[in-house]
Amino acid sequence: MMSERENAKIARWVEESIQGRPRAQHKLFKHFYSPMFAVCMRYAGSTEEAEDMLNEGFLKVFSNLDKYENTGSFSAWMRKVMTNAALDYRRKYAMKFETTELGQLSNVPETGVDFNQAIAQMSADELVGLIQQLPATMRTVFNMYVMEGYSHSEIAAQLGITESTSGWHLNAARNRLKKEIMELNRM
Repeated sequence: MMSERENAKIARWVEESIQGRPRAQHKLFKHFYSPMFAVCMRYAGSTEEAEDMLNEGFLKVFSNLDKYENTGSFSAWMRKVMTNAALDYRRKYAMKFETTELGQLSNVPETGVDFNQAIAQMSADELVGLIQQLPATMRTVFNMYVMEGYSHSEIAAQLGITESTSGWHLNAARNRLKKEIMELNRM
């Protein structure tokens, strides 16, 4: 949660950025770089792809600052713009609706390893790494549903797929992640 002082500073940077002051834009960029990069990393297949998404996202943020209505958190508004930029990037450059072999989605075998304990032992970077290994559509649906809180109907509309296809990709992503996490903890 940001303090009143922090919010006032951000509001000032936003206003100065709208007025075309590069120094204020630079301050906004520096302040929000890390959290917005983390958003992009969840949708990207690599660090380079996340950087491209981030750059496109910041271009959209700065070109649409005048549309921010100051009715809610600037951070939340920026996160939504960044998420949409990542989705646009996926559609434009990388998102091919992959096929997945049914054998890859088989149920996770019982290993005697407690799944919740296995997740608790993982770092955030390890979990993000596993998410990045998912095929693009699975990764995108998983992030939109689990991390961003989109509904299947919203995901379907954004990605041009059916709601049931969105549900299938979410289920497949969860199964694959569970399998990978369990395999990592058997070692």
